[in-house]
Amino acid sequence: MSRGLRTFLTMAVLVAVFAGGTWYGVRLLVSDPPGLPEAGADLTCRNRTLESGEQLTAREVRVNVLNASGASGIANRTMINLEARGFQPGEIGNATEDTKVKNVQIVARRPNRVDARLVAAQFKGKKTYQEGTPEGEATVLVIVGDDYKGLRKKAKAPQAMKAKNRVTICVPQATPVDVG
Repeated sequence: MSRGLRTFLTMAVLVAVFAGGTWYGVRLLVSDPPGLPEAGADLTCRNRTLESGEQLTAREVRVNVLNASGASGIANRTMINLEARGFQPGEIGNATEDTKVKNVQIVARRPNRVDARLVAAQFKGKKTYQEGTPEGEATVLVIVGDDYKGLRKKAKAPQAMKAKNRVTICVPQATPVDVG
């Protein structure tokens, strides 16, 4: 191939790429913007209704962890271990000083709901349950106390659990919801 032909072909390809990029850019510039979510809409989870007997997996549950013990960093270590089991990480922090928990307390909208039971099944020892609404986007709050026994061996802890009755749960999204 002669040098002149090679130069011509190179320039032709560059012009085609430039023209295509310009066409695409102008198209994006003049197109309608994607639809915006309604005010207050939650873009990080979607409602999923489970019928009795349907499975909820760990990756469909977002968990917050609070430390009510004197041990430093226990909430962070617990969250890391729950993440390793597939749970979605929520917020971590310290419980208020007046919070009294022995081993583990599970706080959920309904403590007998499948998401609360799945999280509770990860822990050793006696657990207490409290009805409440976890902060942020979590569906379950775990509070670890002074007598924290730790998590069960991963092989013995379930990664999914069947719903006992019909329930709607806000399942975390890995990517933002397409609203357009």
